[in-house]
Amino acid sequence: MAWYPRAKKWELQPESDSQQAIRPTQFIVHSIVAPWTAKRTYEFWRDSTNLESHFGIGYEQGDVGQFIGTHTRADANAGANRRSDGTGAVSAETASNLQGSDPWTDEQVEELILLGVWLHKEEGIPLRICRSHADPGFAYHSMFPQWSTSGTACPGKARIKQFREVVFPGIVARATGKTEPPPATTA
Repeated sequence: MAWYPRAKKWELQPESDSQQAIRPTQFIVHSIVAPWTAKRTYEFWRDSTNLESHFGIGYEQGDVGQFIGTHTRADANAGANRRSDGTGAVSAETASNLQGSDPWTDEQVEELILLGVWLHKEEGIPLRICRSHADPGFAYHSMFPQWSTSGTACPGKARIKQFREVVFPGIVARATGKTEPPPATTA
């Protein structure tokens, strides 16, 4: 069970100990439509629902919390939670405005990049955008219908554009030691 050293650990129980193990092969980013801190996201998962993500990234400060170890299933990704081969996705909820229409803040972008690099190095998630719902790599929640039980636009148009043009290229650049991210692609 891996815990990200930059995150504040707020472990969800009993989920952290009782949910199935996964071998992480994907990282899927989400938006929780609320301008919350990472701690408030943890409190929401703890007190209000039976769903959860592995990580929460706060709105204004870009603070990071981890709620479940990366080798334990978290329910935010529906069909990517745990597949029959034991693989699954690591999830990060990122706070947003109340409409879910804003881009990530500079602080959130930086934390997503750092977390993505760590997941690549720690878990071996390959430096590519997922090509199918089961393909290893990096992604956003609305990319494949299998990752949502009722359909979703998460993380929103502005953040999807940012994921493709800034966040994912930033992860690749940092993970490969390049100082400038590669040009944006339309994968």
